[in-house]
Amino acid sequence: MLSQRLANIVFAILLLIACGYFASVAQGFRAAGLLAATSGLPSRFFPQLTLGVTALCAVIVLINYVRLGAAGGDAGKMVFEGIGEARRGILMLAVSIICYVIWQQLGFIPMAVLMGPLSLLAMGVRKITTYLTVWILTALIYGIFTQLLGIQFT
Repeated sequence: MLSQRLANIVFAILLLIACGYFASVAQGFRAAGLLAATSGLPSRFFPQLTLGVTALCAVIVLINYVRLGAAGGDAGKMVFEGIGEARRGILMLAVSIICYVIWQQLGFIPMAVLMGPLSLLAMGVRKITTYLTVWILTALIYGIFTQLLGIQFT
């Protein structure tokens, strides 16, 4: 299988690339909504701050694995214990990519409705109550952002 060291180095590099891409996307955000009106901060401030902190953490992880060879006691360990875990990991990556494409092509609501259940399917969850809970939480989050905070998802 894949060693923790190699997997974390590759993941940190991919995360840095993603942070750079999404920071450039956030650069195009226009000032709108409750945050811009009350604080005077541009709409891109918090996404770029979050991406910057994420990138900093990725750099720290990268340095630990390149210089020290391990972190957190995972020296010599493998990413997946078996083929089932590897399959679930790859399926979750596919779900993430599919949901991103759905968001870009169809909008936030279709993506939000599909992401939770597809993720649960990829992880092998079979309890209907878990699916219902995820859909209820999705609706609550959407309601809080759109109704209470005045942020419209597109």
